Amino acid sequence: MHMAADLLEVLLDLHKNGRSGVLRIERNLEKKQLILSKGLLAFAESNRPEEHLIRIMVKLGILPRIKVTEIASFMKSGKTSEEAVFALSGLEAQDVEKGRREQAIIILGSLLSWNISTLHFYQGEGLVRYHLNLGLSLPELLILSARHAVSNHLLPTPPGFLEGTYAVAKDFVDKARELPLNSAEAYVLSQLHAPMSLMDLIPLIPAADAKPEEILLRLFALGLIAPFSPPASASDVESDPLVQSIEDMLARFDNAGLYEIISVPADAAQADIQTAYHSLAKKFHPDRFQSEEFSPDIHSKAQQVFTHINEAYMTLKDPVTRSAYDENRLSRTSKASADRKTGGASQFDETTAEELFNDGRAQLAKGEFEKAVEYLNGCVFLHPAKAIYRHYLGIAQSEIPRLRKSAEQHLLKAIELDNTSVASRLELAKLYIKVALRRKAEQLLQDILRWDPDHKEAGKLIAGLGKLDDVKTGLHAKIPFTR
Repeated sequence: MHMAADLLEVLLDLHKNGRSGVLRIERNLEKKQLILSKGLLAFAESNRPEEHLIRIMVKLGILPRIKVTEIASFMKSGKTSEEAVFALSGLEAQDVEKGRREQAIIILGSLLSWNISTLHFYQGEGLVRYHLNLGLSLPELLILSARHAVSNHLLPTPPGFLEGTYAVAKDFVDKARELPLNSAEAYVLSQLHAPMSLMDLIPLIPAADAKPEEILLRLFALGLIAPFSPPASASDVESDPLVQSIEDMLARFDNAGLYEIISVPADAAQADIQTAYHSLAKKFHPDRFQSEEFSPDIHSKAQQVFTHINEAYMTLKDPVTRSAYDENRLSRTSKASADRKTGGASQFDETTAEELFNDGRAQLAKGEFEKAVEYLNGCVFLHPAKAIYRHYLGIAQSEIPRLRKSAEQHLLKAIELDNTSVASRLELAKLYIKVALRRKAEQLLQDILRWDPDHKEAGKLIAGLGKLDDVKTGLHAKIPFTR
């Protein structure tokens, strides 16, 4: 695992989605955690003595060393280091904020050198007690930490680093746009969009706040640049273990349970489900298979695998839909299970599915599309042959760019289940319009108008199709995925 790359991915997603909670990272006996409030860093803490707030404030000259013993004694009564400092030091809030900021930079900088660790996110406000909220942007914190770690020689330089040929790491190039890179860092990244020897690049790097090799190491530490390897031959690609694993996964996913798809035990904690999903999504996201070295068939299969993974996660990540799934799964050996196998459904399933459906439509009406998808996924799982459930799940997913391929599949299934449905055809046409697939949208709208020449919405939509540009991004466009 490239710890820096995982941190970049997770922290930027948490920032983008405005999440609150505790991100805990552990390695052996070392424990560090970042406390987040609405996508911003409130503060960071660590069990390493040199990363303790008191020591850092002494090192910065903010806190007199003579106060350390008194503060340590006060903390034994159950006070946090922050509370003890405010109570006994007489310092102003800006002094403590300076110490907290430096502590956060040091802690995250140290994490960039970790290669093996466990990472968990515990969602929720108020999980850890604190008074001072730094409100620090996570993209800013990442780049500050990388600069600190490199300038203070906390990161080892990989053997042969400067003699190698490097290029932008494709998995993270979009993420780099969120980082507040300085002009020299941005220049280096722009040059490495094509593979280049670092020895050839160093003389071209403009004067900046650090040596050229330090700037290169910052970008490497953040996972933004990576060693370049020549494209593999077709035979190498087909025998690649990752490609073979896609074939194996597709073969078993149709009959696999959701926990098996996510690769976690049935009693897994919510944080473990989230971590497993992040790992699988990063590994099997279709964007990884868009290059010329992979055939269209491999790319298509990767999309199918990712759809299975994504839909399993959407059900398991929410306690309500997970509970419904577990109830169904555990009752498969019961009489209710036998009824389901012969085409019926238990009263529990019917009632639960209808409740999830109503909750999903309510969330959809409020514009809470992610929540709507969670509920509607649950009712589709419980009653997959009900066209109206598929219909509304498709509507909700069509509002979320990363789920639009899945939205298309559900709307097509709704039409298959109810071939007379004008509403599902109309929603599918709207989806095709959103992603600029004009011809597909036009065909559906013409079908609707043949059945109902006075259908005002279909007529209005087809009149506006001439404004669409056929070369716009389609359903499989590259989009960042959020965990």
